[in-house]
Amino acid sequence: MTQVSEWLDALEQIDETIAQQLNMSDIDSEKLAQQLHDRQALLDQIAASPQAPNQQQWSQALTRTETLIDALEGQKADAAKRLLQQRKGKQSVQLYKKFQ
Repeated sequence: MTQVSEWLDALEQIDETIAQQLNMSDIDSEKLAQQLHDRQALLDQIAASPQAPNQQQWSQALTRTETLIDALEGQKADAAKRLLQQRKGKQSVQLYKKFQ
């Protein structure tokens, strides 16, 4: 097994961990950030390697990347929606207190 194949296997494991993390109801943002950082470091190693990655493994990695991006964007949208609701609620409470 080549070094690049080992990195791609490690990338797959990180991707699975990130996907599991994103499916949890309570996401640990620090842990997720570290996993994304580790993933980026592996991708940088693969890109810097003079050895070409296995086409099938690379194709699967690209597909997982697209899936993770979609999941992260969904989580971002949900978080923004919750934040907006929280701010509206806070404004309502402030307005209520003002008229008490």
